[in-house]
Amino acid sequence: MKLNLLQRPTRLYFAYGANMALEAMKYRCPNAIPLGAYTVRDWRLVFCHHATIEPAPGHEVPGCLWNITPACEEALDQFEGFPQYYTKMWLEQDGDTFMAYDMNPPLVYNAPSASYIEMLQQGYHDWDLPVDYLDEALYHGIN
Repeated sequence: MKLNLLQRPTRLYFAYGANMALEAMKYRCPNAIPLGAYTVRDWRLVFCHHATIEPAPGHEVPGCLWNITPACEEALDQFEGFPQYYTKMWLEQDGDTFMAYDMNPPLVYNAPSASYIEMLQQGYHDWDLPVDYLDEALYHGIN
């Protein structure tokens, strides 16, 4: 999907975790524009207390795309603990280039808190994403 963006300084941002929840993003980044649900190919969702993604040929990660401003990105950097906890990466798919956060190594796989899981579930609900995917990722991350 090739996206037409507004004529202002913006960046495409792919969210796959807490930043999918519409109300939470409205609070953190009031100028962010939700563009739609989006699936990134050849990555998978894993948990190291918080969500991150890692390369995995043949897998997919559902999430959403946002059009963010520089001020939004600064707020997200603070929320994500950039650059100590998460770093930024740029992915390209179907002609679109977008930014995503990626947890810094070393990765220690473990379960997120119940409140974090609730926020993720809200994001999946907000974007009408398959909650079964989230459940499966959580199950495999714990076992």
